[in-house]
Amino acid sequence: MESKEMTERIRQKKFFRNNGIVLKGINLLRTQFVSLTELKYALEPTITEPELRDSVNYLSESGYINMRNIRSKQPTTLADCDFEEIEAKVSADGIKIIACVRSDECIDV
Repeated sequence: MESKEMTERIRQKKFFRNNGIVLKGINLLRTQFVSLTELKYALEPTITEPELRDSVNYLSESGYINMRNIRSKQPTTLADCDFEEIEAKVSADGIKIIACVRSDECIDV
C-alpha cells in the first residue's frame, strides 16, 4: 500500500470517528440545542475546529442534526451563518444512529 493511500485511509477513518463523537456530543443535552462554540471547547483538543466543521456539515447535510441561528431561532447551515452563531440538536434520525437502530458507514458510534 502506498503512503498516499495509507494517509487517505487514516484521514477517512478519523472523519468517521469524529462524526460519531460530534453526534454524541450534541446529544448530551438531549432536548436542548447546544452552541457549536461550546461544543468546540468541549471537544478540544480531541477534534480541531476544521474537523468539527467537517463533521457538523456532514451530519447536517445527512439530516442527523438540526441547526438554527442562536438569535433568530431560524434554521440555518454553515454556508449561511457564522459558526459562532449556530446551535445544533440531534434529529430523530441522529438518535437512531446513536441507538444503533440505523447505521451510516461514515459514522462510528
